[in-house]
Amino acid sequence: MINQFLQHLIPSLDDHLSDDRMASLFCNELPLGERWIAKQHLATCWQCRVRQGDLEGYRSESVIDFYRDALSHEDLKLSPKPRAEFAQRLELHIERLPRRRWWAIRLPNISLVFLPPMNPSLAIFGLFAFATAVSFLFWWQQRVPDITSNSLLVRAARWDSPNLGSSMGVVYQTVRITAPKLTMERSIYRDLEGKRPLKPVRLVATQEELKGDLARAGVNWDEPISASDYQTWHDHQHSRADKVTRTGAHLLRLTTTVTDSLVTTQSLTVRDTDFHPVRRTVALRDIGTVEIAELDFKILPWSAVDADVFETIGGISSRTVAGRARVLQFPKMPQIVTQEQLDEAELAARLILNLLRADNGEQVEIRRGQREVNVEGIVETDERKRQLQMQLRMVPHVTVSILSVADLKSLPGDSSALSVQTATMPDQPSPLETLLLAKGRSVNDTNVLAQRLFNAALSISQESHAIIDLQTRFAPDAQRAVVATATLSELIYSHRERLEASLKSERSLVADVHDPIALTGSFGAKSPSLMVSADRNLALSKELMQTNNPATRSAEQILAEMLVSIEELTIAANEVYGKSQRTSTLSGKN
Repeated sequence: MINQFLQHLIPSLDDHLSDDRMASLFCNELPLGERWIAKQHLATCWQCRVRQGDLEGYRSESVIDFYRDALSHEDLKLSPKPRAEFAQRLELHIERLPRRRWWAIRLPNISLVFLPPMNPSLAIFGLFAFATAVSFLFWWQQRVPDITSNSLLVRAARWDSPNLGSSMGVVYQTVRITAPKLTMERSIYRDLEGKRPLKPVRLVATQEELKGDLARAGVNWDEPISASDYQTWHDHQHSRADKVTRTGAHLLRLTTTVTDSLVTTQSLTVRDTDFHPVRRTVALRDIGTVEIAELDFKILPWSAVDADVFETIGGISSRTVAGRARVLQFPKMPQIVTQEQLDEAELAARLILNLLRADNGEQVEIRRGQREVNVEGIVETDERKRQLQMQLRMVPHVTVSILSVADLKSLPGDSSALSVQTATMPDQPSPLETLLLAKGRSVNDTNVLAQRLFNAALSISQESHAIIDLQTRFAPDAQRAVVATATLSELIYSHRERLEASLKSERSLVADVHDPIALTGSFGAKSPSLMVSADRNLALSKELMQTNNPATRSAEQILAEMLVSIEELTIAANEVYGKSQRTSTLSGKN
């Protein structure tokens, strides 16, 4: 069966060997592939084996004898005069030759492997295998990060505490700890100035046991994903092996394997944009693997943190000091609010609105005054109003004026003054409707798809303008506190994540409307700015769904241009975000 397969795979395996090819086989002059094919043929062909014996026996001996006779009867010596002329001409020819460079490389004569004729299916399979191998090598090179373990740890440890002691505020971090016998979530607080320690918290028996196991592995219970602690443990291991891999779109993981410790392996996962640690795993020989993953990370002002979380300073609580101050009734001096404080207040208010999804689709605006930041707007329900007020009032120098729809109805005034005018608009079929109806899609599907396309384009425009506005108003080279810098980076990161999600959604919707193969476009030498690309993308979506005027272009043309704008937006968003990260020291959550 194997011989039949080889004969089908290599058609030339059945061809008889010529005298020249057989002689080259005996003299080891055939390439590797041809030599293997010739030996396989000799093993199955008795006729060629007979010719082999004849060629190696009588015929080879007769050829050698003929050669010896020719040498013995021919006089190859030259007479003295022609010999001298020949030597003179040879020396003259050598002198005229150009001098050989010392760096010249003489390549060996390598005989190429002879490839026998193949059938079409085998050739296609070979091309597919070669393309797969090249793709795998390219993917592997992209996946293996070009960074050493020491460089990763140094940059991650630098993120842990760049200039935290120079700012006031509280680090708030939420982590999930998953152990073989326990899963829990913890909220961790840390004073940026490092002056106030946390109050001790009583743990249950299983949590206390886990805390002790992690302490033996070099994990601090109050800073479980600290890169500095990981580096300390890493440097104390005498026998270790490090490996850096990419585990996600923007995640790098360092895995350290040891042999002479109670810990078999540890890993630290960081973001490649700012090297902020987001996950740590510890594999203990006796209890198994413990994973610590970050769920949330913020830097909060002191007004947003419960005073009972930290120990009192000097044995006097802040509430007692505040009470005594009220009894003394000192006259209050007018408060001077700096621009840096207003920046911090505005960024904190924007971050709260961003986290609560109030900056996208709700009528809430931020107005900045001389001494405070005003948050004004209208929301649907009283519950939503209370939710925003409760969060925003914790930020210093921020005033809140948010009303619900019920509040508007209860306001005094003459409702008869409100008049509504109606107008009729010409109803023309949109390019998108024309395309989908021709494909047999229903009117309901057309309306749903049109609404989703417009929402995605509108979200892309809003998020792009938000990123540009933040980078323009809060210049990255400005000297501001760490709290403001971290909040700014968190906001830009959040808007960029929403922008990428909207671009992915629009790309999927465009592919659902028409065959992506037909959606081709040409890119310019230089991509337009993020804001220009976003405005152009929104205008294209409006053109695709317009019904007030007859269509001037087909849906296929508009969709092709939309796909080009999506690619330009992706490139522009990556460039803007990369520039922001190069000038930032802190960023937001994962």
